[in-house]
Amino acid sequence: MQFFYLKNAYDGYLYVATDKKYNGQLCVSSESDQENFSRLIGFCLYEHPSLLFLCAEKENTLLRLSDRAFVSTAFPVGIEGGIFAHTISLYDLQDHSWLSIPPIGVSGFVEKQEVNRVYLCGLARQKVDWEAIKLQDINVGDVPFFIQKLASCYEQLFSSQPNIDSIKKVMNAPYDNDIKRNVINAFYPLMGVKELDEIVNQLRHSPDFKRQFLETFGDDFWIQHALSPLLSWETDKHNRSIIVCDQKYDHLDQYFKEREFSSITHAINCSYRRTITPKKKACVVTTIRNEGISILEWIAWYKKLGFEHFFIFSNNNDDGSDELLRSLAEAGEITWLQNEMGEGVRPQAKVCKYAFSALPEVLDYEWCLVLDIDEFLSINRDLFQNIKDLLRWIERNNVDAVGFNWQYTSSSKIHDLKQLVTQRVKYFVSSNTIGAANCLIKSMSKPRYMISAADHCAIWSHKYHAVYRLIQGDIHRYAHNQGGYTDDPIWADYNHRGVANVIHYHYKSASEFLLRLYRGNALDAFSEKNISLEMFNDNLIETFVRQHMQTDEPISENFLYTQYELHEIIEELLKLPNVRKAYYNILRITELRVNQMMGFMYQHKGSLGDKALKLLEYAEEDKIYTQDPT
Repeated sequence: MQFFYLKNAYDGYLYVATDKKYNGQLCVSSESDQENFSRLIGFCLYEHPSLLFLCAEKENTLLRLSDRAFVSTAFPVGIEGGIFAHTISLYDLQDHSWLSIPPIGVSGFVEKQEVNRVYLCGLARQKVDWEAIKLQDINVGDVPFFIQKLASCYEQLFSSQPNIDSIKKVMNAPYDNDIKRNVINAFYPLMGVKELDEIVNQLRHSPDFKRQFLETFGDDFWIQHALSPLLSWETDKHNRSIIVCDQKYDHLDQYFKEREFSSITHAINCSYRRTITPKKKACVVTTIRNEGISILEWIAWYKKLGFEHFFIFSNNNDDGSDELLRSLAEAGEITWLQNEMGEGVRPQAKVCKYAFSALPEVLDYEWCLVLDIDEFLSINRDLFQNIKDLLRWIERNNVDAVGFNWQYTSSSKIHDLKQLVTQRVKYFVSSNTIGAANCLIKSMSKPRYMISAADHCAIWSHKYHAVYRLIQGDIHRYAHNQGGYTDDPIWADYNHRGVANVIHYHYKSASEFLLRLYRGNALDAFSEKNISLEMFNDNLIETFVRQHMQTDEPISENFLYTQYELHEIIEELLKLPNVRKAYYNILRITELRVNQMMGFMYQHKGSLGDKALKLLEYAEEDKIYTQDPT
């Protein structure tokens, strides 16, 4: 075997950026910051001359190509001749894009980090000068011992055409599990769906293979916290009512839009999930924070629609929602997932990744709708009785995910916090006011085939095929010819609302918008939160003021449930142990907060902007009175 340093065509050495910001990306740097960078070393195996394995001089450093999801401590890449004499080019084995290395001082991939200039490597679709790489020989004695040991193990165990026998050979080798995991993970870029499916087949039908595989990867994140719980759930089908989704899952938020796997165990976990046969039809996943007054109406709506279960994530509630969610979960009405997050984690990103890759219970349902608690899927009741009728119509074609247009409503007045939003808000907002936002979609998908979900669209791995349709049945092509917005799956190719529609009660009323201002950024923690002038930003408030009472067409009655239909279900929920008490406590806290916000605005009228004063005027027209339960 041979060892090399790698340089670009302009003699800049390649490094691995080891700090959190760049997270294992390759780069060249004008300064040798040993704390945040580790020099890149490559080794070649005699039996696999078309491959180069990339490692960092710093032990246990994970590498990635550009910002892609897959990481490995020994990263295999393909080798081709470069465009200059005595140079090579390296390419990603998964899509044959070339590693592109900028010269120092050129701005193509420049990032600034403190005093250092960091020039990140990218991936290119054509091979020119930035894709030319020089290899500089290293004496074996100058190579860190752990890389020598790793290369020696790879020489004996690695296969450029990995299959189930290759994995068994590695697992039976006389090395520690760290080495075995390293080699098997490096197989992944060379593996296809067939090989992944065979691993899953062995896990299902070979107890010896399953035992040995779980022992080898026992402390791997995806095995310990996703596949092992799935295997246990598949055996006993015990559905948990309350789940703590703690900070060990926080890192999932960085992968939530990725369509590729981060490791071979991530791929195996999701491939295994594809084999689960659901027993029920449809569930809903949502995440909330301090939106307690909406919970019962939202659940009643979807129960009436025919959804069978609710997975409700929540974080940082201090409006009494936790007590209500706990009571509903203990009664079996919902699964409550307590989302405990560290600093800077995006709750919805973490939730979507967790639900579709680490939550076993969601696999019991053929379809899963992902939306917010102010979004109500409405169906044309002249055509369909419930969600099962609608799905029967959707499934007339082969389909794995379906997108529904959504439509914003205009805010109205509120006189009692117990008033149902679906009864008091009667009009959509004027299209001239809301613009292209009404061209967005929300999606329902088959969870066993997905690996995540974005705010609006389904996400599956590019290794597999999935059929994504819009509600009227056409393939979702991401092709857009109106409004000048981008070709992105979050947008409908064209709008269609005759079959079903997501009604987006985003603004509701002026009083409820004050609660939104109080809630603030999704990442804020708000124990003992102090009201301040910073909350009343005119630019933010302007979005509410602009649309208030600016109505377009009315919401069609055949897309709505009546007050009687919803109240009948809500009353049944209120009869559950502790639910009524928790609900009225939420009403008390919420009314108090509205009054606190309005009191602050009265006290600081002279410091408020024009839009904030207009918001106060609208809030004054809302007269909120909450009756204590008798």
